[in-house]
Amino acid sequence: MKGQIANFSPQHGQGIIMAEDGKNYPFTSQQWQQATAPMAGQQVEFSVDAQGNAVAVVGLATGNAINLNKPIDSTIAPIPHGYTDNPTTANYGQVTHTAGMNTVNPAWAIEENYGFFDWVKKSLSNYANFKGRARRKEYWYFYLAWLMLYLGGAIIDYMIGTDGIVAGLIALALVIPNIAVAVRRLHDVNKSGWWMLIAFIPIIGGIVLLVWYCTDTKPNVNQWGVPARRLP
Repeated sequence: MKGQIANFSPQHGQGIIMAEDGKNYPFTSQQWQQATAPMAGQQVEFSVDAQGNAVAVVGLATGNAINLNKPIDSTIAPIPHGYTDNPTTANYGQVTHTAGMNTVNPAWAIEENYGFFDWVKKSLSNYANFKGRARRKEYWYFYLAWLMLYLGGAIIDYMIGTDGIVAGLIALALVIPNIAVAVRRLHDVNKSGWWMLIAFIPIIGGIVLLVWYCTDTKPNVNQWGVPARRLP
């Protein structure tokens, strides 16, 4: 597959490639196959692994340059020095250090202005998405919505004497998105979703998970994608 390097951070050895299929793929300096360092705007050819990361990345000669449907320069804009962000790999919005300045896709600003219902809607739209990363706001706002609905169902059960049926149906309907957003939250702090199983360890497991759910986004690109939010 061919594409163009959207940005590359020499400090972190990480970057993003905007491919000819319209998607964005993270890559690391370990996957760069040439002696010279990768540069933003450089045309490349690469493969994609099972996790959606670009591997075996090589630069193309000028004569082999390709024209993407949406040039990189038309989708990014300069911002003040010192930020890094990307909500998802598929929706490119990462800011990284590139040649002394930062670039950003305006898409990240949409989530910066999200309110309670926006975050809940996002979680529900990713109903069974166990890939990618989720920031703290996405996880905790959805958990709050789940808790409010569950308590509302419990109150209805008490008032009409249905013995927990309404609350149980609400919990059952939301169990998949609840687990999915928790898995993505763990991904955002560099933990596998399988760590959720430590919840079966009484007390200690719950405390460990709570700490991770409250931990801020890790700034590095990992196997689940790029950071879920802009970081100072």
